[in-house]
Amino acid sequence: MPSQKLENLLQLALQATAREREKSQELEVGFDTETNTWEFIVKYHGPLEKLESDVIHVEPLINSYAIVTIREDFIDAFTALDEVEFIEKPKRLYFE
Repeated sequence: MPSQKLENLLQLALQATAREREKSQELEVGFDTETNTWEFIVKYHGPLEKLESDVIHVEPLINSYAIVTIREDFIDAFTALDEVEFIEKPKRLYFE
């Protein structure tokens, strides 16, 4: 069962095939095909040290938000951490 901590669009992107992500302008945002890593916006609580590791890079923002870069195979373990409250994909901005 998908985690309630993951945004719906993120869950869809993680379940999509590489081909499906390539065809979509939204699903591929935040994914680096060369390193097989995702970049997320994370709402957390507590100390950041527990979130950081050799395979997880955390860039703190303000008000308990951070940008996290993580290998795809570590997402489930990261999501299971108590300190992680919510994870979402970055969004593309379009100006008119």
